[in-house]
Amino acid sequence: MKPDWLDTKEYPFTSKYLELEAGRMHYIDEGEGAPIVMIHGTPSWSFLYRNLIKILSKHYRCIAMDLIGFGLSDKPADFSYKPRAHAANFEALMEHLNLKDITLMVHDFGAPIGLAYAIKHPSNVQSIVMLNTWTWSLSNHYTYSKASKYLVGPLGKFLHSKLNVSTETLVHELFGEQSKLPESIQQQYIKALGDPEEHVRSLACARELVGVTKWYDELWRQRKRIQDIPTLILWGEQDKLVKIEALQKWKKFFHECYVMHFENSGHFLQEENAEEVASYVNNFIKEEQKKRQPELHQ
Repeated sequence: MKPDWLDTKEYPFTSKYLELEAGRMHYIDEGEGAPIVMIHGTPSWSFLYRNLIKILSKHYRCIAMDLIGFGLSDKPADFSYKPRAHAANFEALMEHLNLKDITLMVHDFGAPIGLAYAIKHPSNVQSIVMLNTWTWSLSNHYTYSKASKYLVGPLGKFLHSKLNVSTETLVHELFGEQSKLPESIQQQYIKALGDPEEHVRSLACARELVGVTKWYDELWRQRKRIQDIPTLILWGEQDKLVKIEALQKWKKFFHECYVMHFENSGHFLQEENAEEVASYVNNFIKEEQKKRQPELHQ
């Protein structure tokens, strides 16, 4: 049953669930064709991809999950909320759906989760689309450390559990200049984080931005397994959190990399530039399919 606060005109998709040890994980599976799998970050959920899915599902099979603790998925008290656990849940969904030759679309905190799968199953990932993200240790990164410590510190927890301020502040701050985004849409992100006590648990994701250096380092050491996967990078240059240095690092890393800059956009291109993003993704996948045609007919 869908919650009362959900705007089903904005999010008109059929809800599906996968029963996991941690709880029920919600996902949507719309359209037919080559699969595009979309992974969100924090504090968002599959709602972020709704406009892309409306466009791309006309030609592709679009799958978008809600990480445990987010969106319409369960928010269990005893789940670790560490990225390694989220990555295991994502792998379980992939096995459940038996998806092959996917385009993996990752954003924000979703990249370490998605790329962990790609590193483990590189032959199953046909191409990658990245939006403002990273996959390396942030322990020495001041911006992330400061944000992470605030979100899980005593003040952050108090605001969250007592006043319900921190969630709204976080969403409004991350959307930054996207204040033109209607309040009703921003409320879909705020309310999806659940009750105030549930908010505190989901903030574990923010803490883990810094707290799992070892796991990030493990992924980064294995990165060459995905270095040859064709990748499209879409980058909002006004992002206050993931700086342009991260983009430079990705550009040096991938052997076949296409970069599109959005000079006046921030962290959430899916909200600001959905039609343009969908067009780039569509063209990218079509071009990669054309390159593979000789292989398919051999």
